[in-house]
Amino acid sequence: MDENTDRTPIINVINESSSFDADDDESTGYDGYVTPDELITNYSQPNLLSRSSFQRQSQTSSSSKLSDHPPFDSARMQYGSEQDFRTRLQNYFLENQKSSLRIRSFHFFIKVLSCVLYCVRVVNDNGRIPESVNKPHYGPEDVKYAYLIWVDRSFYLWACQVIVAVISMIENVVIFYLSYKGSAFRVLLNINFLLELLTSAPLVVTIFKPEWRELYVPIFLNCWLAMNALQEILSDLNRVSQVGQSALFRQMIVLFSVLICLIFTGACGMEHLQRAGQRHFDLFTSLYFVMVTFSTVGYGDLYPDTWMSRLYVISLICIAFGILPSQVRHCSQILAVHRNATN
Repeated sequence: MDENTDRTPIINVINESSSFDADDDESTGYDGYVTPDELITNYSQPNLLSRSSFQRQSQTSSSSKLSDHPPFDSARMQYGSEQDFRTRLQNYFLENQKSSLRIRSFHFFIKVLSCVLYCVRVVNDNGRIPESVNKPHYGPEDVKYAYLIWVDRSFYLWACQVIVAVISMIENVVIFYLSYKGSAFRVLLNINFLLELLTSAPLVVTIFKPEWRELYVPIFLNCWLAMNALQEILSDLNRVSQVGQSALFRQMIVLFSVLICLIFTGACGMEHLQRAGQRHFDLFTSLYFVMVTFSTVGYGDLYPDTWMSRLYVISLICIAFGILPSQVRHCSQILAVHRNATN
C-alpha cells in the first residue's frame, strides 16, 4: 500500500488540544499526517507526540501565572499564610494572656509612678512662680491666675516626668492603633485617650520648647488611667490564674480604687487651685479638707477662698454622688447573689 494512502489526518484522531501550531509545522517541515504505525507508537508515548505543544502551553501558562501572582514563597506552604506586623502585635499585646498581663502591669506601674512624681513636685513646691516668668502685680483680693499656669520644678524632676510621659505615650499609641478600627474620630472621643493627651502630650512638647518646662500639667489625673489598668489586670488574672476570683472581690477592689482616685484628685486639685488664693494649702491639708468634705462633717476650719476652688469642690461632690452610690449598689447586688447561692 502506498505511503500517502496509508496516512490518516491527525485532526480526525487526536484532540485539538494536542495539535501542532501551523507556524511550528512549517518550521519543522511536518505536513500534518502520520502513518497508522506512527499513530500507535504515539498513543503509547503521548509525550513524544505533544512535546512541542506542551512546551509552548507550559511556557505561556507559566508566564501568565508569573504575571498574575507574586513569587511563590516556600515558607507559606510550610507555615501557612504569613501574618502581618499588626496581627503579630495584636497577638502579643492583646490576645496573649501572659504578655498582655505583663504589659498592663507595666502600664499600671508607669501611671502610679507619674502620680508619685507629681506628689514629689507638690511637696517641694515653694508656692512661687519661676523667675523666668514675668510676675504680674495682683491685689490682695485678686485671683492669681499666673500661679495656676506656671509652677517651679527642678530640671531633674522635669526630666523624669518627661521620660515617663514619652514611655506612656508610645505605649498608648500602640495599644490604640491595635485595638481601634475604622475612623480615627472614634479614638478622639475615647476618655482614656483624651486623658493621655492631657497628662502626657504637654510634657513631650516641652522637649522642643524649653521655655515651657515650668508649664503646669495636671499629671495627677493619671490615677484614673491607673485604675483602668488595674481593672484590666484583674480581668487578665482571672483568665490566667487557675484559681478564679469572685465577682464580689473584684467589685470591692474597683470600689476602693474609685474612692482613692476621687480623694487623690480632690486633694491635688484643691492644692493647686489654692495657689491662686490667699490661703495656700499643702498636699496634706488638701487631703484633710477633702476627707472632711466627703464625710459630710465640715468642721469649717478650712474653706476655699476663690471661685475656682469652690466650683471645683461642688463638681467633686456631684461626681462622688453620681459614682459611689452606683458602685455600692453593685457590690450589694453581688453580695446578695453570693448569699443566695451559698444558702
